[in-house]
Amino acid sequence: MLSGKSKTEQVDVIKQLIRQNNYKDTDLTFKQCLHMGVSVNLHSLSRFAEKLELLDRAERNKQVNQNKKTSPPAMHSMSYMQVKQRETEITFELGELKIRENKLLEELNGLSKMLDLKQFN
Repeated sequence: MLSGKSKTEQVDVIKQLIRQNNYKDTDLTFKQCLHMGVSVNLHSLSRFAEKLELLDRAERNKQVNQNKKTSPPAMHSMSYMQVKQRETEITFELGELKIRENKLLEELNGLSKMLDLKQFN
């Protein structure tokens, strides 16, 4: 399917597939790439997905920081697209906070178990 496309177009398709699979399911992404006629190395695809996730996260953080610096428009003067975009940004930030909270709680539970097992004085 994509054999006649340029390398740039193939990379764009790979990026799109990685994002569709939330950067995590590299096996599925690998199969989708092969189905679309793009030959990739699974290990390289996995590393590329990790780096793409970091780049995308940095870009989102940059946009969020820019949005924080500029005063938000009055709620009644926002267009539908602006409202939907802001809603998406807030949902994403809340999701990131929830993930971070869960990781911290897991770490805290692990530390508590270590304390219980070793019974430090």
